[in-house]
Amino acid sequence: MERRSLWWIPLASLVCTTVFAFAAGEKAEVSGMGMAGAAFASSKSLDAVGINPANLAMKDDPFTLSIACVGVQAGSDFLTYGLYKQYFTGVETGDGRVGKFLDETDKQKILDAFRGGVGELTADASLLLLGVSVQFPSIGGFAFTIIDQLAGMARIPNDYVRFLLYGNTPGSVYDFGRTSAHAAWLRYYTLSFGGTIAHPSFMKWLALGAAVKLVDGFGYYEVEQFNTSLATSSNGILTGRVSYLARLAGLDPTRKQSGFTFSPFSQRAFGHGTGFDLGLAGGVGDAITIGVSLTDIGQVNWEERLEETIADTTIVIDDPRQVEDGAAIENALKGKKSAGSPFSRSLPATLRTGIAVHVDKLVEWIPGEMIMAAAYTKGLADAPGTTLYARLSLGMEWSLLKFLPLRTGIAFGGTERASLAFGFGLHFGLFELDLATENVDVLWGGDEVSHASIAFGTRFTF
Repeated sequence: MERRSLWWIPLASLVCTTVFAFAAGEKAEVSGMGMAGAAFASSKSLDAVGINPANLAMKDDPFTLSIACVGVQAGSDFLTYGLYKQYFTGVETGDGRVGKFLDETDKQKILDAFRGGVGELTADASLLLLGVSVQFPSIGGFAFTIIDQLAGMARIPNDYVRFLLYGNTPGSVYDFGRTSAHAAWLRYYTLSFGGTIAHPSFMKWLALGAAVKLVDGFGYYEVEQFNTSLATSSNGILTGRVSYLARLAGLDPTRKQSGFTFSPFSQRAFGHGTGFDLGLAGGVGDAITIGVSLTDIGQVNWEERLEETIADTTIVIDDPRQVEDGAAIENALKGKKSAGSPFSRSLPATLRTGIAVHVDKLVEWIPGEMIMAAAYTKGLADAPGTTLYARLSLGMEWSLLKFLPLRTGIAFGGTERASLAFGFGLHFGLFELDLATENVDVLWGGDEVSHASIAFGTRFTF
């Protein structure tokens, strides 16, 4: 059989329908990205929105305005730069580069790269259209933000690669049942508040925060189930089960004349929902800050421009010519499209906790201001914009020169085995500019690189 037909059709459908989510990190929080996500307990004003609303109670500038903060991150947990370079770029010969011959050890190394037999592709993008925070010393801090978030995720079983490597040899069985995909384009209108409350004697202060979110949904896609498998008997008869359900709501930028446009404030929504953030933060002495939060508790109801694609069939092919042609399998994989019914999907609910230590307040000889922090993050919903894999982040911010904060950090877990972050800011009184990446090792092309990210933002403070 022509191997391409089974590899290309299901995978291409996933990639094409999630590609719009690869366009624009988390809540465009730039300083946090520069610390590999460890800034949870030290974030203030607009940096605290979507992270921990209780941090709005911490003393900061009376008024902050921010526009056009952008964060982008994408990658996979199975395809590293080293793996790609070793097996997919060929080898140099006197006649130019030729394909690399893969022995059994090479094939097994590629298959073993899939964590638990399933690889995950992820992408998150966010654009802060508008952010305003105001602080009242006697009450606490308020913030209002408008944030667009695009997120996509696809899970791919390594049986796709196994099929490419070995083909449909007699006695082979391939199970693609753990294939899935989710992608969403959402806009959050968020009103957040954080204020101090009564605290125990061992703490210097304690704050409680909450946020209310109105959510507009512009596009959503998912492969809810993909119970598909292929088996080739010892006499060469191919038997396949094709059963899947895919849902589409709202805009689909991959289709011609879909009506897709981007308008910051007048884009039509096809889904609506509400969400909440809850957070607790406190200080132990002058140097230590701790916190915990639950964010994006809620759901979006998709009600317009709904479409379902369903397939449920069994194919048996005993003619080698039909097997080689692959048309029967392609037709079975196309499924049948019909109008869909309204449905609801969870927001990317996430648990966070962390600690930050102002080292310069504990060690007198430290020049400038230095913060060292740690954070733990765990997604609570299998939804675009978060991951069920837990993540531990360690980071530092050092303002040796007050106008030039330098940030770095390292994170373990999530969709990456490890990531190294770097960022900096240029703070000139009323105007601030920040730039960050969680994957600074991309610059020197290390073999373990599997993700890329960048974020930048501007801010005016008064």
